[in-house]
Amino acid sequence: MRVLRSIIVLSITQIIAWGAMFMFVSVTAAGMADDLLLRPSAIYLGPTVMLVAMAFCSPLLAPVYARHGARLVLAFGSAAAAPGLWLLAGAGGPVSYFAAWGILGLAGAAALTTSAQVFLTEIAGEGARRAIGAQMLAMALAPTIAWPVTTFCEAALGWRGTFVLYGAVMLLVCAPLHFFALPRREPPKRNPRVPNSNQSASPAAVRRQWRVVALITAAVALNGFVTWGFQLVVIDLFRSFAVPGYLAVGFGSAIGFIQLSARLFDFLGGNRWDGLTTGLVAAAIMPPALLALALGEGAEWSIILFLVLYGLSSGAMSVSRATMPLVFFSSAEYGAVVARLGLPLNLAFAAAPPFFSFLLGEAGNRWTLAFALLCSLGALASMALLSRMRPAKPG
Repeated sequence: MRVLRSIIVLSITQIIAWGAMFMFVSVTAAGMADDLLLRPSAIYLGPTVMLVAMAFCSPLLAPVYARHGARLVLAFGSAAAAPGLWLLAGAGGPVSYFAAWGILGLAGAAALTTSAQVFLTEIAGEGARRAIGAQMLAMALAPTIAWPVTTFCEAALGWRGTFVLYGAVMLLVCAPLHFFALPRREPPKRNPRVPNSNQSASPAAVRRQWRVVALITAAVALNGFVTWGFQLVVIDLFRSFAVPGYLAVGFGSAIGFIQLSARLFDFLGGNRWDGLTTGLVAAAIMPPALLALALGEGAEWSIILFLVLYGLSSGAMSVSRATMPLVFFSSAEYGAVVARLGLPLNLAFAAAPPFFSFLLGEAGNRWTLAFALLCSLGALASMALLSRMRPAKPG
């Protein structure tokens, strides 16, 4: 019951938090650009500032998870989002605008995905993988809910009034839910260092665990660079192959449904395979997806094949990123590991969209796909090496 309650509470608060702190910009960007006298490209730099701030704040949370547990971190992050959103509502120019996004980055490091997953490992223990999978499955609804709600609120209150409302919701709904509705559990008293907190570990064991962390970092950062980068430019990528605009939008919209199918399939698989197996399969699917689109040069069959393979790969890898560390580390060590992974992963997420947008505009689709293919092969190589280091099963 404690695990089920945690999944329900976190599903609700994560959908609200992602919508209130990040996804709204897709709806409000035009109005914000007009009022603040900024270019749309400058408005979209705000989420990049947030992701960079999250990247540098995330590793600092590792000892906090170990000392106080993720419940208090989630509650603090939700409360801290309110001043960021209120500052954004009152922004009068670029300085206050980007400062608000910096505060949202600090709050997001504490209130968003990583802390939710750390909390589930604290509560669910050995069942953490399935609990995380269930919560991520619910998260697929975030854009479906956030975008229409933001559209309605902006029409009724304007974008500034919308952010005032969202700040109040984060402070008065999400923070109390995290603090009062989530089960209390004392975090294990472990040294939050990564790799192993066992002071008697041999130097060889410590080196091996650091290699594991390095390979996980390489795999998730390289894959995340491609998947987050293409989320922004995929419609323009299809248009660069002379696909009509309405078809490009329709094709791009289909990716979300395929990603959801991949998450659902992994969740229904239960404990038949682990996060490392999911990640290895996901990484192996990405290069053929990119090759199909490049070799097919935008033919209908190549776009459909790309959509299916890319959607399956990115959807499955999003689950693997969260659950793969549990293959190599205990639930007590999980918080420290994923907190440190937050730095390279969020930096990759922040850099990818502007990079791929620039590359597509300046060098064309062939170079864009070639670079993405190189990254995906690097992710696959890292996953293959990780698979060779899989711990032996007891007994």
